[in-house]
Amino acid sequence: MKIHLRRDFAAGLFFVAVALSCSTPAFAQTKESNAEVKFSARTELVLIPVLVTDKSGAHIGGLKHEDFTVLENGSEKKVATFDEITSDPKRLSRPRNPNEFSNSVPGDSSTRRVTLIVLDMINTPFIDQTYARKELLKYLVESLNRREPTGLYALDRSGIHVIHDFTVDPDVLIAAVHKVRGDAYQMVDTPEDMEMLTGSASPEGSAGDIGTSGASGGVNTRGGQAGSAAAVASQVQQEANRMQSMIEDQALNFQSFQQRLAITYTLQGLQQVAQALAGFPGRKSLIWASGGFPFSVSDTTMQLAPAGRDSLTDVLPLYERTWQLLNDAQIALYPVDVKGLQGNTPGASIRMPSMPNRKPGGYTRRANWQQGETQSSFETFAAATGGRAYYNSNDLVKGFRDAVRDSAQYYMLGYYLDKSDTKPGWRKLSVRVKRDHANVRARSGFFVTKISADSEASHDSDIASALKSPLDYTAIALNGHWEPTEASQEPGKKRVVYRVDLPPDPAFIDANDKNHVAFDLVATATTPDGLQANHSTLKKIDFYPTPELLAKIREKGMGARGALDLAPGEYTVRIVVRDNLTGRVGSVAAPLKVE
Repeated sequence: MKIHLRRDFAAGLFFVAVALSCSTPAFAQTKESNAEVKFSARTELVLIPVLVTDKSGAHIGGLKHEDFTVLENGSEKKVATFDEITSDPKRLSRPRNPNEFSNSVPGDSSTRRVTLIVLDMINTPFIDQTYARKELLKYLVESLNRREPTGLYALDRSGIHVIHDFTVDPDVLIAAVHKVRGDAYQMVDTPEDMEMLTGSASPEGSAGDIGTSGASGGVNTRGGQAGSAAAVASQVQQEANRMQSMIEDQALNFQSFQQRLAITYTLQGLQQVAQALAGFPGRKSLIWASGGFPFSVSDTTMQLAPAGRDSLTDVLPLYERTWQLLNDAQIALYPVDVKGLQGNTPGASIRMPSMPNRKPGGYTRRANWQQGETQSSFETFAAATGGRAYYNSNDLVKGFRDAVRDSAQYYMLGYYLDKSDTKPGWRKLSVRVKRDHANVRARSGFFVTKISADSEASHDSDIASALKSPLDYTAIALNGHWEPTEASQEPGKKRVVYRVDLPPDPAFIDANDKNHVAFDLVATATTPDGLQANHSTLKKIDFYPTPELLAKIREKGMGARGALDLAPGEYTVRIVVRDNLTGRVGSVAAPLKVE
């Protein structure tokens, strides 16, 4: 979607008139330098959901904060916040008044338990997609808790799609799964595909044998003619080798390009899911049903490994921002390998090393290597988020069940980040508990980078993602409604006015900077066929409230009005609010009919 921005000077704050700047950002991926990290003045609280279970897997309750020890890179941290949480599997609901729209969940502030299942079509061969749907249906029929809100999404080449929003009705989810169609297109090649692309196992009579047959056909009793034939055969052999090298090189370039796309789409999908769940308090379980991740990472530094001949340097900001969002949303990742039980020679996978001089018969070794890489990445990602990986098993239902159960009871520990440590990179976490025979599981670390320390580093990409995503981002609660339309200065159009209310939220106010408040309001409208119907309107709200205004904001929250000039028709309006002090984003999609 091509995005254009313009300023909407008609919109204003309810509580204060704010001068708008005239800059218009271009939404592009932010680059990052791994130089020393500079933190803002705001206090950074690191939250860690911790599971403590006995040998049977049952929750061990009644522990106190003094029973826990938290280590960051081996250094003990003081536990500043502590809670034992029993999550509440309540039904989720949304406003149904067509004149109103909201991304928030009405009701009490209890920690709700939600489980999201994502079917990864990008990194899963078609035949394994079928098996994944079969196992998912088995889980929904046999094991779904009718009090457990479960959502079902799919990831394909066009992005994340909502198969069905959160519901406790298994029959509704079963019907939705039956409507899912697999994607037979594979973005990254399997080992057998690469054999075909690069010709590493050349059949008899192929280019690799041209020189021999040419020389044999040129043998003659006259030495001159034989020599001439041998020279021709040698030239043919050289040309054949050159062509073969070109074919292999082009095939590897194409594979690298496809893998880069798969990496980008996968990271963007994970980011959008994290943004959609960020507003739900507590630990969330994300079941990632897939054939593997399209990239490898180090289990010690969590650095993104090069993909073949591609260094992926420019993908690092996207990768590190993904980790930050997953951690901020308290998401535990449960990768489920949908290829099921595998022997020594696994089925299709998604990664392979770059080995241009492969010998025939090497497929088994490469396939085994890929199976190990898939399992290693699953384990690394699960451990980094506090989840669990499931692979090499035909009982995928167990993975679904365990992921749901894990978020029922746990402890939430918090400590304040030491901002004097400005070294960027992966911070290792370790949590210990003073209890015999206790199993402890928590996320193994988090990234500290320019993007995680400076909220402005991801400003443009955050807004672009929220405008494009079909999911409502929930880190900021938005409630709003349409107001009466007005006359527009543009011929054939009407001015549609909307109001957005932001409930009281202390995080909007930077008490260390004269109670600074700064956020952006962006809106765009699309037609039913996905075409953008207007230039996206941008309003920057940045002010230091008076004591009287600050008291009102703390009691009642804030609100803003905006307007769109649209021709008669039906639209989906995407409204985005980004807090520029913390980097949090809220968005909502609101249906609109202009008459």
